[in-house]
Amino acid sequence: MNKNKLVELVKSHLKKVGHGISFEVITDGVRQEESWWYVPVLATRKGKDLPREITVNIYANIEDELERKKRINVLFVPAVSETADQRT
Repeated sequence: MNKNKLVELVKSHLKKVGHGISFEVITDGVRQEESWWYVPVLATRKGKDLPREITVNIYANIEDELERKKRINVLFVPAVSETADQRT
């Protein structure tokens, strides 16, 4: 599978999540290392970044489904927007 096909496949799975969550795949950051695809994704709701604890289960479920049904190893890499609040 090439990068463009993988990105489209991932986008189609993320689109099904719903709940007012928007996902943006950072295409320039998608890379393959051996049998693994690393896919950076920005998750937002109402224009604000979602906390990692919300997206972990979503990403894990999609990663598992892609592995079981498509035999593709994907690891989502949570991204943050440039305007996200920096907490110290």
